[in-house]
Amino acid sequence: MIIMPVSMPKDIDKYFFNRTKDINMINTQLSTVKFDIPPQLLITGYRGVGKTFLLKKILNDQNSDILSVFIDVSEIMGRQKGNLTEEKVLKELLSAIDDEISQNKTSYKKWVSKITSNFKKLGLKNYDFSDDVNVFDIPIPVISDNYDKLSKFVMELPQKIVDSSDEINGFIIVIDEFQLLKNVEDPEAFFWLIRSFTQKQFNVGYVFTGSVSKTSDIINMINGPEGAFGGRLIQINIEPFTFEETKRYIDEKSNNLKFTDEGFERFYACTRGIPLYINSLSTVLPNNIICDENIIKQTLQLNIDQIAIMWIYIWGRLSQGEKDFIIYLLEHDGASRHTLDNELGYSKSSITRFIDTLSNQGIIEFNQDKQFVLADKMLKLWLKIKFETTGFYPL
Repeated sequence: MIIMPVSMPKDIDKYFFNRTKDINMINTQLSTVKFDIPPQLLITGYRGVGKTFLLKKILNDQNSDILSVFIDVSEIMGRQKGNLTEEKVLKELLSAIDDEISQNKTSYKKWVSKITSNFKKLGLKNYDFSDDVNVFDIPIPVISDNYDKLSKFVMELPQKIVDSSDEINGFIIVIDEFQLLKNVEDPEAFFWLIRSFTQKQFNVGYVFTGSVSKTSDIINMINGPEGAFGGRLIQINIEPFTFEETKRYIDEKSNNLKFTDEGFERFYACTRGIPLYINSLSTVLPNNIICDENIIKQTLQLNIDQIAIMWIYIWGRLSQGEKDFIIYLLEHDGASRHTLDNELGYSKSSITRFIDTLSNQGIIEFNQDKQFVLADKMLKLWLKIKFETTGFYPL
């Protein structure tokens, strides 16, 4: 049976489709790491468009002389119950570096003594082993007063690994869901910390990726004219599949799904070429009949929670004010800031906070008509169907 996965599969190559142009574009940038030109990328795109899938495919296909690590800020934040700190991110990065170099047992043995001796020189104080992480067989404690030494050690380590080995020519660090770094104590200072070390490292590349609105303040904070990277990050937006690409994808990867012309047009209009939605809807459609518009509509109505499961999770984490903001945009098909200030029923400072938070999560965007609108049609559809079937919006 052919399966279209809705989560990250173990065998990436088996389920990967297309993206040749994106792969070539990103690989061209990353290849400069071998020539003392550190690549610095910002990868954006809609939720579910396949950014993580794409980047893991690219990292998996790198030559053995390029080391890479991938850290997911949302995972760190989830494990810490929303209490994200700069130290937690640095410890996760250190742990990921350990996992990467341990793949080569010979290099690992060579590096352990060198790294551990340097680490012990940090002179960490106020140990608290309630949240320990083992890296290089050393328990890394919660650190209350040595952030300066820890950050310097972790940020310098990738370049030192490259410099100390004839077999390694570069190190690539991917920070996924980077927009959640807004939740650390001083996000602006943290971005400047990373930027300061990139100026001194010539074989370490950074790739920031996240589902974030192009007009969000986090984009300006990291890559705006006065941001940490000051426009130096090369920004690449991963687009959904086109109509024709979606057709080929269904033909190649689905379990023999068939559509009428109108049925496929409705299918594409609902999924908008976003692989997560394509896969989710495909798994609940019948594969023994030709799907027309009515079948697509009925399937969506009956299975919307399964298809939009990502939004159920996100919705549950939003505050009531953020939910009210989204519902207002839904019912009014967007709104200007002036309208929101006068009609939403929240203070201007609260509305500013809602805008920052929701745009940083890629939930809303500011369009050419100077209105805030919902960025994802599946979120709109989920909310509308839930209201039509229950008489109220999800709590």
